[in-house]
Formats: sequence, C-alpha cells, structure tokens
Amino acid sequence: MVTRGASHSTVVDGSLQARELPFGSNSVQHGTAVFEGIRMYATPTGPALFRLDEHLQRLLDSAALLGIPHAYDLASLRGHVRDAAAASGLDNAYVRPVLHTREPRLGVNLRDFHFTLGTEIWALPPDDTAPPAVRVTVSPWCRPSRLTFPVRAKATGTYVVSALARTRASADGFDDAIQLDPNSGRVAEATIANVFLVREGRLVTPWLEDSVLAGITRDTVLTLARDLGIETAEVPVEPGELPAADEMFLTGTASGLVPVAAVESHTYAAARPVTDALSRAYREAVLGGDPSRSSWLTPVPHPDSSTSYLRGVS
Repeated sequence: MVTRGASHSTVVDGSLQARELPFGSNSVQHGTAVFEGIRMYATPTGPALFRLDEHLQRLLDSAALLGIPHAYDLASLRGHVRDAAAASGLDNAYVRPVLHTREPRLGVNLRDFHFTLGTEIWALPPDDTAPPAVRVTVSPWCRPSRLTFPVRAKATGTYVVSALARTRASADGFDDAIQLDPNSGRVAEATIANVFLVREGRLVTPWLEDSVLAGITRDTVLTLARDLGIETAEVPVEPGELPAADEMFLTGTASGLVPVAAVESHTYAAARPVTDALSRAYREAVLGGDPSRSSWLTPVPHPDSSTSYLRGVS
C-alpha cells in the first residue's frame, strides 16, 4: 500500500501503481511522451489544482502536434488528474500527467504504439515564502528550432536541450540560463521558465514567434498585470535588452514568479516594485485569496479510505 502524504505516487489509467516503467519502453528509449506540470495548492476550502483545464488542453494539443494517438478527451483527463491528486492525500504538490507508451518496442512511428496516461505527484512544502532571486547567464545552447520541432508541444525528449543549458549554467556558477531562438538570435525563455522584463513600469515578455512555449503561468501574469493597470507587451526581445531592464523575473508552474538578481555581470536594483506587486497578486490567486479568480481553481475531493484507487500498490 502507498501511504497517503508520501513524497510521490503514480497513477496509470485509474490505478495507483509502482513507479517502474519498462526500460525498453519507447518513451524511455526515444523520449516519445508529452506531459504537463500542474500545481496543487492548499487553499482555505481545501486543496485545489491551478488552471487545470488550461494545462490539460495544452496536453491534448501537444499530443496532436506530435501525432500521438490516444483515447482521452478533456473530461476524462480532468477526472483522472483530480482523482490522482485526491488519492495522493497531499495538499501542496506538483502534479505531472504524462501521455506515454509502456511498450518495449523499437521504432519511431508513433502511430504504431499505444499511449496511456500516467500521473506522477510530488509533495511540496507549503507555499508561504517567496522564492529567492537567481543569477542567470545567456546560454550557448539555443531553444529547438521551429523548423525542426513544434515548439508549442511539451515533449519529454526536447527537455534534454534545457538540461544542457541548465547544466552548463550551473557549472559556470549561475542558477539558470536564458536560451535564444536559433533563427532570430532573440531571447526565447529560460531553461524551464518564461522570461519577463520591466522597463519604466512597462511589462515585456518575448513574443511566441521566437521558439517560446506558451506558458500557463506566463498567461496568468499577463492577465494579472493588465488587471493591475500595468502596461504589457509581447514583443521581440534582443539579448542586449536584458541588462537594460529595471527588473527581470522568470515564471513557471513549479516555481511561480522568481526574481532575477543578475544577468551575467549586470546586477539589478534590489527594489522590484512591479515584480513584487505581481507576486502578491499571483499568490492571492493560487492560494484562493482572490475571489475573482476562483474559476482558476479546481477543488480536489478528499480521498475515501475505502477507495479502490489504493488497491494493488507496492
């Protein structure tokens, strides 16, 4: 049996399972899987998943972009992920549904494989403190080209590029790396986060044409900024604009809003009025403190101790 509140659990097609995946699985051998990352937060009315439907729709879109065959629709994905989150017994967690194939066969024609949904859940500490500021560098490793891969898809295999960039940045003494579009040479995103700049009170993020993943947190921040009366723009961003900004921060599902203390040798001012205002608004939204954003939160039912979800778990 899996103990509720464990650091992780895995649900595959409605059953809690051991976490093993056949080594010969095509998804292991070739990275042929698509995934999402979703946060579950403890709110005053219980645990809730943040912008669940938007994440799951992007999962469906990723599968379509890669030609992955499957039998799921939005409603079935929603039910699967909510039940998996409930079965974990957690209040604060990172939830990762993955469309993958367990078949230990070679080949790269994805239509030859059966894809199924698995959801891995990791416990996280309560979201009660802002993340520390990070130092970033501009990576020599670019984002995947739009000419070779549909960059809107979140596919497991492409994250080796992010791993290359982050590993190199860490070796050079930085926390993260800014990756450029390989065709335009403009700023795309960090290794697993979108990029935002503030200059003279205006919020700017790279436009989606430059190999940028359309992040859910990115969209959340743009929406919150407009509601706060902050001018926003999605535009081409040149690398030279990074040190010219007054503030810089990164956004991602797992980390939320992360302030940037320095890019290369340039250090930003400690005062971050726009970043701080957006961070407060974001935390209110994800933690259930903003009633106007209640539609962004999907309540997670409490697990029933008699549920069959907990059968057959090692």
